[in-house]
Amino acid sequence: MKTVKQIADEAGVNVQTVYRRLNSVKQKSNAILTEKVGGITYFTEVGEKIIVECLTPVKQMLNGDKAENAEILFLREQIKALNAQIEKLTETINIQAQSINAAHQNELAETIIDGKNIALIEDGNKKKRRSFWQFWKK
Repeated sequence: MKTVKQIADEAGVNVQTVYRRLNSVKQKSNAILTEKVGGITYFTEVGEKIIVECLTPVKQMLNGDKAENAEILFLREQIKALNAQIEKLTETINIQAQSINAAHQNELAETIIDGKNIALIEDGNKKKRRSFWQFWKK
């Protein structure tokens, strides 16, 4: 005969879970599942088999939760890494955009300067046409 604590340890659950399952099984069946000896609750052989069968899905669920938690933690780390990559790429894009804007502004400035220089050259090359009677004007 095993105690409630021993069954809980074997099943990988806490003692309260064993007691809860025991109470629900006792309500459903009239079989004698436990015996008290000196204030300690022991399972009968029938009770041990029944309670272990009831606790197997709980143990599987807990093990599944651990695997899911590990997967969740892994995915969270992946998300952090991807967010860091996104931040770096965003910074790079912003720097490139600033560089492109600066180059474009320089190009526009050069075009404006070239346009003024061409206009000045053209103005310098043009001679004012004067009539022959205005030869005294400069």
